[in-house]
Amino acid sequence: MRPWLGGLLLAGAACASSPVAFDKPTDVAVAPSGDFYVSDGYGNTRVARFKADGTYVSEWGGSGTKPGELDIPHGIALGPDGRVYVADRGNARIQVFDADGAFLAEWKSPHLGRPWGIALGRDGFLYVIDGGDQNAEHPRARALKLDLEGNVVARWGEHGQGPGQFDWGHDIAVDSQGNVYVVDVRGRRVQKFRAP
Repeated sequence: MRPWLGGLLLAGAACASSPVAFDKPTDVAVAPSGDFYVSDGYGNTRVARFKADGTYVSEWGGSGTKPGELDIPHGIALGPDGRVYVADRGNARIQVFDADGAFLAEWKSPHLGRPWGIALGRDGFLYVIDGGDQNAEHPRARALKLDLEGNVVARWGEHGQGPGQFDWGHDIAVDSQGNVYVVDVRGRRVQKFRAP
């Protein structure tokens, strides 16, 4: 354990009872104000919000399948309107919340797959890595570009370890030039793409 940002702790389950202690967090998204949101995925199954100085504000989630509940919140992104987009990996969906954690929408479909990571580009689109269900007979892996209503506008990639393929695509990021970066676990690499 080590201190982080004014008393926040990166911790194991032994410290998970404190609202400022994480249990295997998966992602962080920072608002223009400096407030930040943590998808505290594996152990606490929540989204936690903090002020820029690390002061705890609130949290939401909890384990389950109902709207607002989560199962391994694995990625998080913030929209320009303050909406919070959460890659709810275990439930194979993206959930949308307002800045205070009120549930707004759920996006779930075969076209979306199982979102593992999510990022917002400067172009106003969400980029998602579908890590797949990893069915040995029909493995799936792809990157997706979505509008802010959850519609898939582009997709690329397939399962494998060759160039442009993904094997357990784990996270996605977009830089200021519009380049998209995807990391996959089994391929042990990061690949760079131009956004479609």
